Amino acid sequence: MSLGYWGKILRVDLSTGNIWTEHRSDEWYRRYVGGRLMIAYYLLNEVPKGIDAFDPANRLIFATGPITGVPFPGAGRHSVGAKSPLTGGFGEAEAGGFWGAELKKAGWDGIVVTGKAAKPTYLWINEDKVELRDASHLWGKVTDLVEDAIRAELGDKLVRVAQIGPAGENLVRFALIANDLNEVAGRTGLGAVMGSKNLKAIAVRGKKKVPVADSKKFLETAKWVSSTMDENHRNLHEYGTGAAMIGKQLEGHLIVHNFRDGQWAPVTKIDAIAIKNQFVDYMDGCYACSVRCKKRVKIEQNKTKVDPKFGGPEYETLGAIATNLEIDDLIAICKANEMLNYLGMDSISCGATIGWAAECYELGLISKEDTGGVELRFGDGQLLMQLIEDIAYRRGFGDLLAEGSLRAARKIGRGTEDYVVHVKGLELAMHDPRAMEGMRRNYPVTPTGGDHTGAATIRTSNRNTAGLCQFLRYEEPLLVELMRAATGWDITLDELKELSDRGLTMARLFNLREGFTKSDDRLPKRLHEPIRKGPLSNKRLTEEQIRQEVEEYYRERGWTVEDGVPTPDTLQRLGLMEPAFNAAVAGLI
Repeated sequence: MSLGYWGKILRVDLSTGNIWTEHRSDEWYRRYVGGRLMIAYYLLNEVPKGIDAFDPANRLIFATGPITGVPFPGAGRHSVGAKSPLTGGFGEAEAGGFWGAELKKAGWDGIVVTGKAAKPTYLWINEDKVELRDASHLWGKVTDLVEDAIRAELGDKLVRVAQIGPAGENLVRFALIANDLNEVAGRTGLGAVMGSKNLKAIAVRGKKKVPVADSKKFLETAKWVSSTMDENHRNLHEYGTGAAMIGKQLEGHLIVHNFRDGQWAPVTKIDAIAIKNQFVDYMDGCYACSVRCKKRVKIEQNKTKVDPKFGGPEYETLGAIATNLEIDDLIAICKANEMLNYLGMDSISCGATIGWAAECYELGLISKEDTGGVELRFGDGQLLMQLIEDIAYRRGFGDLLAEGSLRAARKIGRGTEDYVVHVKGLELAMHDPRAMEGMRRNYPVTPTGGDHTGAATIRTSNRNTAGLCQFLRYEEPLLVELMRAATGWDITLDELKELSDRGLTMARLFNLREGFTKSDDRLPKRLHEPIRKGPLSNKRLTEEQIRQEVEEYYRERGWTVEDGVPTPDTLQRLGLMEPAFNAAVAGLI
């Protein structure tokens, strides 16, 4: 068996209660290494075409990589995937923290969950001992209470818990899966899939050492990270993400007013520097990582308490619920971040959906009759917190917002869809492609939609495959060395690129099978309008420019320019013409 893996995938059928081990060969692992590849393999081969994302036949997949769980900086990553209830297409999100490493140390490379439990349930993985347990007493509880209860019940405070909050239970289409309370698989609504299966949590305890070929290489790399902190990771170590928001302000592409404006003067009141100066209790880190880029915010003032165990708002959250909504009340922002984590919702989709609704209300396209009397407006921190709770529990107007902005707009009509900032139904992350070339090339073609850690660069895909953090400054030659050190393979940079190509092509096949076409590989109307304020206000991104870049991406992947379908030669080269994929590619080529 190759090193870097255990050769075991945990299979769970919640409908029958059956639990079994799926053993995989060295050849299989070298082809479907981890992350997107592993997820796409099971989605293509086991999820019936056209089913609803909440159908028990949908698979919920937790995938590690060969580097996950190795004790060195950046190795705490795992991916989660399913058919997305938000987009109807390929759903995936990555998370850091400790849970993924714990799963690997428990002796498992991944988990594939199918079916639906008859009652609320949680999965308990104690290395080779795996069982389903009643979670009726946990249903309805927020994430910290659930983690405390599970650890007490199992008698081990080191148990790691991945779970859904009330939002996942209530099938909010952008519900997330939280682990370690402040680390999340946030995008594409995977928490709602977990909720649809009556699966409240997965608790894991592992004490095994992940087998690797060359432990010295990882020790050497860990020493390099710690000894070069000042030149490579000091800003992350001091502030986490969000310290560079003033740069976006000066350049004119800060995310403001539902992507309408590019500048907002109060930004320095709410950025990572302001948070550190006022409310950061300490900086924390993920598994085995010396960078420690995670804020722990503590607030006890003005009748507001924010517990550091829920972390603190990082850049995407600051963009989505602060600058985007023009809220400069930092205490309210930190509290809203805590609420999103204990209720279990993606801050990006939540903030973007509220921003869409607020602009439509401002324009008279949504009225008090639609909102149940709620007056939607920008700049109101108290309203933000009210809406977060209403969405999580699907109360009043929150029930509509819980569908996500595109679905909500299509229900309301009246031209409101023109103001949804999304790709493939997933709200855009807080980076404006009108100013950022990388995001301009990324968003239209990313299989999940408007995700900033997507498909445009092989670099992000390589790290997804390996189970490695995107933030650490590991260059591609070093990543190849780390993959070799983990697995013992004679892997090359070309092979690593081919692995990433395979994962992207498999995700493309899934989306094509589910009805997505070239017409979905585009930016929304808002992003073809000039940014209203600042130095970029005279620049316009054309639809023709995006079309040309999308077609260039197709060429790079070996897909047809006309419709973005992988060619037979590409499928043959990537090993996707074998019998296991016949049904997946039927009718597409």
